[in-house]
Amino acid sequence: MRLYCDLCVAPRGRAEAEELARLYRLMGVRWVAVEAGDPAAARGLAEVFRAYGVEAVTRVTLEASEWGDAVKRLKRLAEEYDVVVVRPRSAEAARLAARDPRVAAVQLPPGMARYMDKSQAALLRESGAVVELRLRVLLGGGDPRLGLRGVMVAARRAAAYEAAFAVSSCARSRWEAWPPMTVVGLLVSFGVPPPVARLSVSGYCLQALRRGLRG
Repeated sequence: MRLYCDLCVAPRGRAEAEELARLYRLMGVRWVAVEAGDPAAARGLAEVFRAYGVEAVTRVTLEASEWGDAVKRLKRLAEEYDVVVVRPRSAEAARLAARDPRVAAVQLPPGMARYMDKSQAALLRESGAVVELRLRVLLGGGDPRLGLRGVMVAARRAAAYEAAFAVSSCARSRWEAWPPMTVVGLLVSFGVPPPVARLSVSGYCLQALRRGLRG
């Protein structure tokens, strides 16, 4: 049986974490990364998932424009959280984040899909980091068509350039959770090969978690 993974869940409290954990258990999701602004809060929410049989680690997302400034915060965050994900705001930040051993994933917002190019793919393959694509952009906060197009373009480029990528929900409640096979079907409809689509919610996601834990 394939074990599924979600690289980002962000419940806002214990009750939502319990609902998500119960649902993920039924869906076959066995690994999650829990995001919270406070490391102690993230650890507490991760314990909730573990109590329901879903292995959980803590994560944080670092926004980076100038990499020199981001590195100063990266060292501290890597000590406080299990997994650090970088959301770059420039091509330089995307390239350098992919090379840093403390970074588990590079999160590409829809408007930055063009950064998923051959150079980025080569850096990711060399380092073992993955690209993260969030599905919560499809659920609100602007024109969902732009979000859909950005996820589609980045996923197709990652698959074409043979870069590992993980599709995450960043679900705050059970209403924002995506069944893994629904995600796979969505990616296949974009033109992503089915085996690669399945890896985005299983092996590639676990690759990011393991890289973060090693770092």
